[in-house]
Amino acid sequence: MKNTVLIDEDGEEKEYTLEYLITHFSERVELYCTKCKDKRVFTPDKVYRDAPRVPNMQFPPQLVRNEPTLYKTFRCSLDSQHKILYGFLVDGEEIIKIAEYPSKYDSVKDGFNKYEDVLSKENISELAKASQLESYGYAIGAFLYLRRIFENIIIQTFTDTDIKNKISEVEFRKKRMEDKIDYIKEYLPDYFNENSHIYSTLSKGIHELQEKECREYLPIVKTIIYFSLDEAVDKRKKELRKKEFANKLKNINTKLK
Repeated sequence: MKNTVLIDEDGEEKEYTLEYLITHFSERVELYCTKCKDKRVFTPDKVYRDAPRVPNMQFPPQLVRNEPTLYKTFRCSLDSQHKILYGFLVDGEEIIKIAEYPSKYDSVKDGFNKYEDVLSKENISELAKASQLESYGYAIGAFLYLRRIFENIIIQTFTDTDIKNKISEVEFRKKRMEDKIDYIKEYLPDYFNENSHIYSTLSKGIHELQEKECREYLPIVKTIIYFSLDEAVDKRKKELRKKEFANKLKNINTKLK
């Protein structure tokens, strides 16, 4: 296995195998805890390795060669039973990540629950799938889910808003995307309107661009969508607070009469 050169505390170069670095990694890291439903500080356990040779009933009585695996467990600072497990396979010169529990999908899906006031459960699930596909290197697939989310936000906004002389949903769906956005623009987040051309970027990513190009553009595209969703959440919270205090004022006026 090839060595990695690092600089130690004394400024001297030392060579380490990647296996050694994983085994001896002891830094605390901030990760999302699916049990706490929030970010927490996690501390790693000592790594455990499989035996290099193991018995197998198909090949008695000798021990067969076992591809060594490493398991790294990180435990939540609030509860030791809240843990994240990573598994690695040592294959010649390579170390390959083969396992993660809870899954990447579960971790990111819970992290997107902050959008539950502005997105459906299905959209939150698709947002998590887009993130999961990105982590696997499937940028075009991520583009597809992000475009679906974009389209659903437009339709949901139209459905939820009370527009004077509102057209039917059938008529609305027949409109081009730029016309749909223009029709409901005052009800969309400002950042969404300012970057509405993102839809054409997503469409080109699905139909025309190569995987490499999509990987390059994906961080920008998804961040614009996240910013727009954050703005929508803030707007929703303000609306709820306004209604809450308006109702409180009505109650006060009722008592004073």
